[in-house]
Amino acid sequence: MTELYDHYFTSHEYDQRYPKPNRSTLKFLFEQGAGEARDILDYGCGSGRYALPLLQTTQSRLTCFDISSAAIAELSRFIQDHPAAARVRLVAGHAERLDSLGDYDLVIMLFGVLSHIGDRTARVAALQQLRRLMRPEGRLILSVPSVFRRRPVELLKAHLLRTTGRARHTQKESGNIVFTRHIDRGPRQFFYHLYSVAGLRAELMEAGFRITALAPESLLPEWMVTQSSWLGKVDEGLLPLLPAALGYGIRAVAVPTPSGPTR
Repeated sequence: MTELYDHYFTSHEYDQRYPKPNRSTLKFLFEQGAGEARDILDYGCGSGRYALPLLQTTQSRLTCFDISSAAIAELSRFIQDHPAAARVRLVAGHAERLDSLGDYDLVIMLFGVLSHIGDRTARVAALQQLRRLMRPEGRLILSVPSVFRRRPVELLKAHLLRTTGRARHTQKESGNIVFTRHIDRGPRQFFYHLYSVAGLRAELMEAGFRITALAPESLLPEWMVTQSSWLGKVDEGLLPLLPAALGYGIRAVAVPTPSGPTR
């Protein structure tokens, strides 16, 4: 997966596809306390689509983590002359590197980062790590793709593989798909887990979190609302009418439970 995302960011096709933050997601971050956070971890930060606005509009210390060294190198170039660059710590590679770097009162994990990690065991383990990195009063803000809105053809293919006994490895888990995206004019396969609200709630609970807020991430596809300012405004205006489960993605706020992960 690291090689895949290194290629994605080196080609600059990610930044062309998603050139700026989703305005409603950025607003949601501030509604949920981003402006008051002292230490923020952006887990799966990419080249800084949300980290850069947070750096510019808060006084927070930011730790930006991504498995892709190419993404972190791109973010490093963006901030090298920024007056607040001293408030940013960049971490690339294995997530275990975060374990010795401190704790956070806000962790963000946006636009399906959790969905790319792997099967349920791997996803819950990642959430459990984030819980260990959070202060008791901390918040986790994440967004995941909705199973009701994303990749219906791939979902059907995966379902047929399971029902005919031909599913292998991660294909055996409901909601897991593989899809193809052309990067630099070549086909590349991506793994994704698509979520229902109930599925997201169950994984967060197993990892020691409880959900305190749910919202749709967007009505229209993310690339539309980030490439077009007027579509972004229209989309933001329509979101209050949409149930969280029927968004293009599902946004959630979760807090650590005192009892810790369920067994």
